Amino acid sequence: MKMFGKLAGGLYLVLLYLFVAGPLLFVIATSFNPATSFPARFEGLTLSWYAAIWQRPEFLSAAGTSALVAALASAVAVLVAFLAAYALSRRGGGAGGRGAMATLLASPLLVPQVVISLAILQLASAWGVGTGFWGLVAAHAVYVMPFALRLILTGLARFDFAVEEASRSLGGGWLATWREVTLPLLRPSLVAGFTFCFILSFVNLPLSLFLTGPDTATLPIVMFAYIESRIDPMIAAVASLIVLAAGTATILLDRFLHVRLVD
Repeated sequence: MKMFGKLAGGLYLVLLYLFVAGPLLFVIATSFNPATSFPARFEGLTLSWYAAIWQRPEFLSAAGTSALVAALASAVAVLVAFLAAYALSRRGGGAGGRGAMATLLASPLLVPQVVISLAILQLASAWGVGTGFWGLVAAHAVYVMPFALRLILTGLARFDFAVEEASRSLGGGWLATWREVTLPLLRPSLVAGFTFCFILSFVNLPLSLFLTGPDTATLPIVMFAYIESRIDPMIAAVASLIVLAAGTATILLDRFLHVRLVD
């Protein structure tokens, strides 16, 4: 019975991984298909769809815009999340107060992304300012901040604040203590939060639909516009490159900085 339980547990894990990763593996395999439609019967292997990406300047430009938006939004989100998490951990007003404030700060997760986009668009219109690039950065920062907050709160839950007191007793000010003690010890949580936020922002579509313009089109918007007129494996090739980049970043973080995005 014990052996049967192990086999059943292993089979369950295999089926679970296939269920989660199956669509991803299908998309990657399709990107090597020479067929001119998607989906289509697999006809062989080719790299032509990857080569075709470099002949589409709108994809390359949109990828640069997405990376810049994601980097700025993630930096803002991590900064705000760190300050909020630190305040909650140091002076949260009791467990109940910390829980209520953490729930309030995580409230963007409960609001549909389209609603957040429309709200920012309406605010920008009421204040007489444009949306464009900075409106997009603001919307993405609002959306990804709760994810960074949760990761940093987890790091602070294991943080010993006595080391800060020791630093201050040795003559270090608050800024010096943060720079030399707090931030280095929280580096795994901060880096993981930034990376996770970057990935979520880079691939986000709903927030960008209402806030992008001709000069600020992100990669998901360009991909969405592309498949409105045609569907071929080049979209699968673009998606595969995104997955490859995210997987490479995760492996490098785990290998050199000992940061895990997943357990």
